Amino acid sequence: MRKRGYSYLELSQTLKISKSTAYYWTKRVNLSVSAQAKIDKKLKESFRKGLSAYNKVYCKIHSREAAKIRNKIEERASKEINTLSFSDLKLIGSALYWAEGGAKNRNRLQFSNSNPFMIKVVMRFFRKVCGASEDKIKAIIHIYPGINYQKALNFWCQITKLSKNNFYSPQTQISKASKRKRPRNTLPYGTLHLTILDTKLACRVKGWIKGMAKNLMRV
Repeated sequence: MRKRGYSYLELSQTLKISKSTAYYWTKRVNLSVSAQAKIDKKLKESFRKGLSAYNKVYCKIHSREAAKIRNKIEERASKEINTLSFSDLKLIGSALYWAEGGAKNRNRLQFSNSNPFMIKVVMRFFRKVCGASEDKIKAIIHIYPGINYQKALNFWCQITKLSKNNFYSPQTQISKASKRKRPRNTLPYGTLHLTILDTKLACRVKGWIKGMAKNLMRV
């Protein structure tokens, strides 16, 4: 059996003996080149399977431990931020608009995003800091193939606390980059585009951004 290319494990399993006994019985057996190659192939395959099984278990354990460490760091960091003031909201909203808004527009505020929390923050900024009236805040949902518009509309109404009357007809959009290969669950509610037609307000927000930029250089 050994000469035919049986490994020590196969010998022990077939003959119901220990691997050490299988080795002791066959250690002086001269193997042909083909038999040795056969055994080496089995050993490599066994090692690969064992390593794969080990990695699956270890990676899961490592992933859970890494997640615990990340969560602890995030929790400690979150406690570094105390109660935010009106001034803080002005800075946060202005910075958010600076990064994600239509800062080039002269007579309107425009903000687009698919992140619900980010939309909540900018809506609070528009209402509390900018003093925008509800009737001036308009919204359009850019939806993608496969998205249920009514579900998306209900979702964004809940997030923004806007009436459905504030929403224009949706725009169906297909990303040129994705070439219809975008996973359907990536943006389940599409992207929300907010617009406020108010030249004076747009200028004020731009002014806040300029003020931030100047003072940041002094920090």
